[in-house]
Amino acid sequence: MSWQQTDRTAPKPTDATLSLNTTMAPADLPRWLSLNQIHKMQRCRRETVIEAMQRGELPFEQRGRIRYARLSDVIAWEERRLRPDIEPVRGLIHPELEEFV
Repeated sequence: MSWQQTDRTAPKPTDATLSLNTTMAPADLPRWLSLNQIHKMQRCRRETVIEAMQRGELPFEQRGRIRYARLSDVIAWEERRLRPDIEPVRGLIHPELEEFV
């Protein structure tokens, strides 16, 4: 392929290029992120993401052995992490289940 014949298709996002600072259209970003994608995107330890999920700060869904979180939840979690003066929002517990906590 010569320099005049360039490929004009946009590359698909990969784990290495996925970040909030990309100029990609919202439709190109995935709606669900795996644990590894989250910790690479947030540039934090994998254990930090797992602890946030276990504490209820980052809502997630587990499919088999892999945990996924919505992109919107990850963005909200990042904003709360960067602003320590805001109390983290935990999931509400149904009144009938409060005795088990």
